[in-house]
Amino acid sequence: MIKAIQRSVGALDNGWIGNQTLSDIAAKLGADCWPLNVELYGQPCIIARDIEPVNMSGPLPKNAISGSFSWQGQPCSILVRGGRVVRGMSCHYPRPESVLYKIPGGAVRIARVSSAAALGGVVWAVGGMGLLGGYDPELDGFTGVYSDVLRKTNHTVLGYKGGLLYGVYCRSMTAQQVNAFVRDKLKLEYAVMLDGGHVAAIHGACNRINTQTRQFYAVRFL
Repeated sequence: MIKAIQRSVGALDNGWIGNQTLSDIAAKLGADCWPLNVELYGQPCIIARDIEPVNMSGPLPKNAISGSFSWQGQPCSILVRGGRVVRGMSCHYPRPESVLYKIPGGAVRIARVSSAAALGGVVWAVGGMGLLGGYDPELDGFTGVYSDVLRKTNHTVLGYKGGLLYGVYCRSMTAQQVNAFVRDKLKLEYAVMLDGGHVAAIHGACNRINTQTRQFYAVRFL
């Protein structure tokens, strides 16, 4: 019975009722508990109905994770906030990158593009390295000197499943391990890996990790 319930709500059907199963049930029931900070299989996570990508310069705000790639104090991956393009080019332009985005009307999608203009008019967009079916670091430009982002370190992920956005802090994982985690355990539909290493951070009700590090790109959960 438990495994059948888990399959019906999109959780891993392992027969154990834990935070993932309960949060997926809450989503199906339309429970008013978002944004929600829980640990899923030992990894801190914030789940919410919507997000706001933030171009900032300071400590991480509440209900947020560190964002995508930045350089010299500015975002260097695609960033659209409130319909306004903050950063219009991919991290390794003209090479494309994977972008999670929301269109007017509320649908969340993913695409590999080199500019925000290719997405058309969007509500928000967050560029990064594609995961799940889009896992191909070389296509996203993370090769050669840029392949260091694949190393074993702390990473953050922005993902989507069943109408909810997931911000996940992955402790001490390689990019391949992150990809396997969000695919096999979290069962996300779309996901991009964001920046990692010394900037990886999460600020939730229960999880506060590396919150004082100066951030130039963050994702706030609403």
